[in-house]
Amino acid sequence: MPSPNITLPSTTSEPYPLKRNYYVRVIPAMVIFMMLLSALLWFAFDQVTRHIYLEQAQNRAELIVDSLKDAAPGPWQAFLDESITEADRESLTTVFSEEVERQKLISLKVYDLRGKVIYDVNPLLIGNVETSKSLREVIVTATPTLLRKAAADGTLAYEIYAPYLDENGNLLAIFELYEEVGYLDTLLLETAVPAITVPLALQIILMLILGILVRRAQRDIDQRTAAIATLSDRLESFVSTSALNAARNAGNADNIPSRKITCTLFHSDVRDFTSYAEDNPPERVVFFLNDLMTIQVKIVTHFGGDVDKMIGDALLVRFEGENAEQRAIDAAKAILDAVRRASLARGLGIGIYTGQVISGAVGPKSRRDFTVIGDSVNMSARLCSQANPGEIVADSVTINSAASLGFKAEERIQVKGRTESLAVRRWHVDALAKKA
Repeated sequence: MPSPNITLPSTTSEPYPLKRNYYVRVIPAMVIFMMLLSALLWFAFDQVTRHIYLEQAQNRAELIVDSLKDAAPGPWQAFLDESITEADRESLTTVFSEEVERQKLISLKVYDLRGKVIYDVNPLLIGNVETSKSLREVIVTATPTLLRKAAADGTLAYEIYAPYLDENGNLLAIFELYEEVGYLDTLLLETAVPAITVPLALQIILMLILGILVRRAQRDIDQRTAAIATLSDRLESFVSTSALNAARNAGNADNIPSRKITCTLFHSDVRDFTSYAEDNPPERVVFFLNDLMTIQVKIVTHFGGDVDKMIGDALLVRFEGENAEQRAIDAAKAILDAVRRASLARGLGIGIYTGQVISGAVGPKSRRDFTVIGDSVNMSARLCSQANPGEIVADSVTINSAASLGFKAEERIQVKGRTESLAVRRWHVDALAKKA
């Protein structure tokens, strides 16, 4: 009969992927952080530079106004009163031209509140009305603004609109100055580049150092996980599958719940093992037991049995679920046949009994044993004691629930602990030899 599928949760967890998370999550996050930091620093330096240019342009506009007040106070006042004449305009133009030369401006325009050009280094443009969006915004908001563009001669410059306000904050005129992109931009680069590159370099060095530490930590995690997995696998070989499942299903709970179940119990024992142990050295005895237990465990596992415990030369196995009786009987037959073929020094007797048991953890928290207890366990052991070498003794209820080919007729035996006799049937491995 094929073995039923028994799926157990894995006991060996994968090592924590520290290295993968570092390169997949941490490194990208740090790179994004560095990019944002660089962008913010560059934006901050750019804003500082723009502020300096605007302030400088505002100061120049005020210097021009001071010169107008000194050199042409009447025409300037006439301009402010909107009563300017052509003679006044010429006087103002003379002062503006002198200021352009004195302050070494690339270009200068002066607008009234309607956007009309009252001065331009190009005389042909005087009197025109400017309709650019930037000028309109300055007229409306009275706020200076700065644009980066090419001047008339092709020189890259800053076009700066500097509003001139009176003492009450009223807009009187707008000065448009062109400042050549020069020393302030150079100063920006000389200041901003080190301020950005130094943190970036330190961040990269930190990433490299962390990378080395992460790789070392990952190796240590992998080694520890492998060691834990190896130890777990070794420990699992000492306990039953039922014990493993119960421990895993308990989660973080201290107590593993007990339950009453009906199962078919398989109990095997070596016949006349005491004399064999007395007549042979310990190494040979252990070698014999290892061979015998290897045969039994392999076969009962194949038929879906769960080895509950090994007690010296005895083996207790539980079969649960569908066709438990049939699987227990088939496993017992296969074991006795394999032992006969292996020509081991001692034969094996097997008792099989189906009944209710209590499955649970027994013992203190410091040392517990997960097993089955109850009268059914005792009955399987007592039936085993009734079996001759190479023989199965099973209760009739179990046999009647399974195919009973080769079993002898029902008989009744007296079992210790019971007042009434028990109906059993026997099967001997010789039945297979005769059949063959």
